[in-house]
Amino acid sequence: MEAVNYQKKRGDLARLTLIIIFIFSSVWNVFAQVKVPLIKASSEKAVIIDGAYCHVDWKLDPLTKPDTYFVNIPAQRSTVVFKTDQEELTVATEPGKSYDFMVLLNNKDTCHVRISAQLPPDLPSMDSQDPFPVRIPFRLIGSRIFLNGSIDKKEVSIQLDLGAGTGVVNKNSSKRLDLSFSSFTAVSNTEGVNRERTSLGNQLNIGSIDWQDVSLTEVGNMKPYEDIIIGNSFFRNYIIEIDYDKMEFVVHRDLPLKTSVYKKLPVFYEQNRPKFQAVIRHNKRQYDFWFLFDTGRDGTMLLGEDFTSTGNIWNELTPLTVINNRKIIRLDATIADVEFKDIVTNAADPAKPNGRSSLFGNQILNHFNVILDNKAGFLYLKPNGRTKEPYSNYESYLNQIPPSIKKN
Repeated sequence: MEAVNYQKKRGDLARLTLIIIFIFSSVWNVFAQVKVPLIKASSEKAVIIDGAYCHVDWKLDPLTKPDTYFVNIPAQRSTVVFKTDQEELTVATEPGKSYDFMVLLNNKDTCHVRISAQLPPDLPSMDSQDPFPVRIPFRLIGSRIFLNGSIDKKEVSIQLDLGAGTGVVNKNSSKRLDLSFSSFTAVSNTEGVNRERTSLGNQLNIGSIDWQDVSLTEVGNMKPYEDIIIGNSFFRNYIIEIDYDKMEFVVHRDLPLKTSVYKKLPVFYEQNRPKFQAVIRHNKRQYDFWFLFDTGRDGTMLLGEDFTSTGNIWNELTPLTVINNRKIIRLDATIADVEFKDIVTNAADPAKPNGRSSLFGNQILNHFNVILDNKAGFLYLKPNGRTKEPYSNYESYLNQIPPSIKKN
């Protein structure tokens, strides 16, 4: 009996083994038939179109495997189009997934590209000891926002700069904070483009919120009263609110209901920095353009070569005067249906590019209470009690500019 049973068990085992082999063979054949898409290019320059608004210049690199593009708003579905000078590939993304393909460059070099619908892994991770929403008081110095906090348990004054692409530390504060530097980062700011020291693995605290493994790059263009600058990269998984009426910075997990009375605008991100659309008018011409939402600029706005190099715009701008190859111009702007008259700002010469993006600064932006939904990619604005606050306009220009260079 046992011998028969044993043979029967062996027979069952044999049949089970055959079934398993068949299943794995079938799965292997399916995978073998799934080919990684391949497109061709004869130039290393490519373009990525991510959703309705985001356009990114891309450089093909056969040495990076894979060369990863992180979807602009990864928590939402998107359609990403990758275009070379010869072909294009369209990818419908789902949150949390990655998509690989190859680009054959000049018929000899294979570039491995990955579209990742996730946030980049190098963003600082955030935890809160208190339940959300977390409310943190702030103060204004000039038009800019400052928070109290600590870095590695040493007290610091922190500027909240949504126009900052990375966390930075004042060179004059590094020694007091006892930071160690083991890396370098290329930084583009008012000092130009420079390779600066970077401190890794720091702990940042603001109120009940902690960040681990924070990188801080040392820069020399900060004011004496500011130690650290943090930007939107610290909040990409969250919804943040700036309430100038209550002087409160709030971090939300969920979108607050009060957004129903705010003006809703789409955003996309340039190095985690939000860009939004506004209208400017100059010389009876109207221009719709995407500007950085730069709470760290203590001024009205700036027109970079991304704007002035478009079409014939540079020649269409009539200057009040020219200073250091920049046209000083007078214009009107409309943001979220609110008009700002007679702004005086400067426009960059596209023939002398410096890499600065067009932006609105906090002399204008702090006229609104702000909710930025980083999860869904929307900006909510509502006029606040600062609507009568002055900003750099034509009248102030006339009062400040030397008579010898006044025009108009």
